[in-house]
Amino acid sequence: MQAKQSIGRCAQAAIKEVSTETNIKQKEIRQAYQLHLAKRDRLRLAIDAKKAGARSLINFVRPNQRKAGHFNALNKRGAHKAPGVKAKAWGKSKIYKYTLIGSAPQSQLLVCARKGKGRTPVKGITGPSSRGAFISQRLQQIVECQASGRVRVELTRSINN
Repeated sequence: MQAKQSIGRCAQAAIKEVSTETNIKQKEIRQAYQLHLAKRDRLRLAIDAKKAGARSLINFVRPNQRKAGHFNALNKRGAHKAPGVKAKAWGKSKIYKYTLIGSAPQSQLLVCARKGKGRTPVKGITGPSSRGAFISQRLQQIVECQASGRVRVELTRSINN
């Protein structure tokens, strides 16, 4: 039980770091990962990140601005309000030029960009991926530092038991 708590401390530090870097809620990051602890027949700890892919950029747009055509509306002079969609991904607010909010076939909203000069070929724009943030070198160093500090403590507890 104590080993699971120490792994939880390392994972919690990593989750907190990823959350500040990508602007994704910690609860959503925890739900996307599965932790498989070591057992007698399998002496490895594994983290499964199948559900932790990149999310649509619409999740990082303010809720009151998530309307189709919100950023493409015209002002009194006939010019567009904004050159693209404004979203706060990766911790910073940014305007993604030449993008628009459109509705997908299942009536969900997506941030899209046109592929060519025509109207029809459209591609979806994705935001940050917690899986990609976990792979980063800086976060790997943080997790290794936390884990190496806990190894001595857990090893002495196991020997004493």
